[in-house]
Amino acid sequence: MKSYSFQRGAVLALLVVSASCAVATQLPNSVVPGVGNSQVVGSPPLSKTVYFTISLKPRYPAELEAFCNSVSDPRSDSYRHWLTPAQVGLQFGASATTINLVTSYLRAKGITVTLQAPNRMAIMAQGTVAQVQNAFNTTIKDYRGPDIAGNMIDFEANSTPLNVPPAWAAQVQAITGVENWNHPFRKATQTLTPPLTRGCYGLVTSYNMGLTGQGRTIGITNFDGFRLTNVPLYCSAFNLPVPPGGAGSNISVVTIQGGSGSGAPFGEGDLDIQMELGAAPLANIIIYDGGGDQTSVLTKEASDNVAEVMSESYGFFYPNSTIPNANHNQHLAMTAQGQTYMEATGDEGTNIIGDYNGSDPEIFGVGGTVATVDSNTGARQSEVAWDGGGGGWTTTTYSFNKRPAWQQGPGIPASPDQRLMPDVAMQAGGPGAFTIYYNGGQVAFDGTSCSSPCFAGGLAVVEQQLELAGTPPRLGRVADAIYLQQGRSDVWFDITQGSNGVLPNGQTSNAGPNWDFCGGWGAPNFDALATALVQQIIMTPYVPTSISTALGTYLIGDESSVSLSDGIYYQIGSQEMKIGQGAGVFVSFIVPDTTVAMNFDLQANAGVSGGTNMVWLHNWFTGNYDYVGACPMNATGSTDQVIKVRTSTVPNYVGPGGEVDAIIRGHLPIKPFNNQMPNPFTYKIDQLEVLVR
Repeated sequence: MKSYSFQRGAVLALLVVSASCAVATQLPNSVVPGVGNSQVVGSPPLSKTVYFTISLKPRYPAELEAFCNSVSDPRSDSYRHWLTPAQVGLQFGASATTINLVTSYLRAKGITVTLQAPNRMAIMAQGTVAQVQNAFNTTIKDYRGPDIAGNMIDFEANSTPLNVPPAWAAQVQAITGVENWNHPFRKATQTLTPPLTRGCYGLVTSYNMGLTGQGRTIGITNFDGFRLTNVPLYCSAFNLPVPPGGAGSNISVVTIQGGSGSGAPFGEGDLDIQMELGAAPLANIIIYDGGGDQTSVLTKEASDNVAEVMSESYGFFYPNSTIPNANHNQHLAMTAQGQTYMEATGDEGTNIIGDYNGSDPEIFGVGGTVATVDSNTGARQSEVAWDGGGGGWTTTTYSFNKRPAWQQGPGIPASPDQRLMPDVAMQAGGPGAFTIYYNGGQVAFDGTSCSSPCFAGGLAVVEQQLELAGTPPRLGRVADAIYLQQGRSDVWFDITQGSNGVLPNGQTSNAGPNWDFCGGWGAPNFDALATALVQQIIMTPYVPTSISTALGTYLIGDESSVSLSDGIYYQIGSQEMKIGQGAGVFVSFIVPDTTVAMNFDLQANAGVSGGTNMVWLHNWFTGNYDYVGACPMNATGSTDQVIKVRTSTVPNYVGPGGEVDAIIRGHLPIKPFNNQMPNPFTYKIDQLEVLVR
């Protein structure tokens, strides 16, 4: 009997496993290469907590990229019309159905969802080893073996591929955090202090005006132990202004998926904090403290949408594009929201070939120089390229590692078609580039881990100046605006001397006039940069101030989508009507009170021909909407259609505050002869402007 019962139990167990596999989809690239090259040394306790993130693909990736390009381009009418994280999710992220499927599945497995990212491109969660193994039909083991750089490490990883239900498997970009084989790598003369830094990089005037970062929020992506007890020592040593709550009261810590701030300090965290403080001592500083999973930290930063400028001083080297694509999507979300993200380009010269951060055009790269300054005022005497400053290009094959449209100008070579680094550079070389406090004592550190957070702090002061000039302070992907400046000499000190190694094509990387692989456009004068950026800001005339659904199913887009003809569409799915299929939107404009003539310039299509675009305007005297005109609804919508409003009736349609409210509708009537209802269509509006005089 015992033998029979045992065999029966074994058969049942096999049946259960087979059934589980039959209803699950295996995720590609979900087992790290380290598993095959390492020894199993044990298994983690089944009760141990595992923090992980499920990254989801955006529904409209091309439109998201297009929006980021438009909102970042100073020449675009959409420039700096930022979205909220929820708007990013609604317009571009995964569907609500997908989100519900994933979260319901996790909760059914006993797993806790800790963050449902509003941009709908990630879900952060935690569960025990036993729960995670059951949810993803895998086994987690402890290993010892080489990391991607060949260093021997101890790590934890799933030994078999992760599996998820087929209903949402195709929407998964990556699942990170289950393994920790992928981990961050630190990017670890005259020594500069905060007063000397202000003198060298054009922050004296703003500092004397009392502009020290008040009201701005800057962030740090951190994976290192740090000690905030060093902050009062640093502020006191260099006589920095402190907030009313005392030195360090403007610093907060957000711990993500375990965090590492309480671990052993290696100097990176303390360095980043104090570099931002030195440039913007009264800014609010948020330390996003991660346990090692880059995706989870980026997800939290994008979801919070609080830090306007962020700096990272780590490198990540991934064996395939699964995780980089997930990270790139979060960076696109930050760009759409107006968040500026920068990284230290590294301390190994042109040896940046495998770094994810150096491959992503949404990340601004800050390289390294060696500056000599007046010991009293900080005035620059000379500044040359640092031989360790990261530059060149990565050889990663990620789809987004292409030359961005904005990266062009004097000195920039025609090839390769890759993201080129750095964009700009600051003091980083030594021995001893900057003085900080570490483990309670004063020390000097080198590296672009100095220059990147220092640039972030300076940019916070620039944002203050933008706000004083009457413009919203956020800068988003600032690279577009900086490259349009083409290295103007009042803003950028051109680094023309020095070298930082040999490029991947075998050529020596030497500094020279204009842009180069040693220092990019050069070293900043932050006060002059603020002036230049104010000059570049373009206000949008007479585009919709609000837009919402009147008829149809909301798909994608907002008022910035119709501000110019650029292939970024406001899209509405049609609904069945008694006389066919129709879709439309409510639109509001603000026009001058003196308006005497008004026409509507429209580019709209349904992918099919035979329909009609129609415009109704709100009559402020009767309270009704008046039909004012129509034009053909083309299949492509590539040409402007102008609907003219009779001059004599224009005053009826302008409200007391200059408001013009309109209904724009696309209509495809019942097909003739057989009364057949036309197929549902997607109404796409590329450009919608009211032309007035």
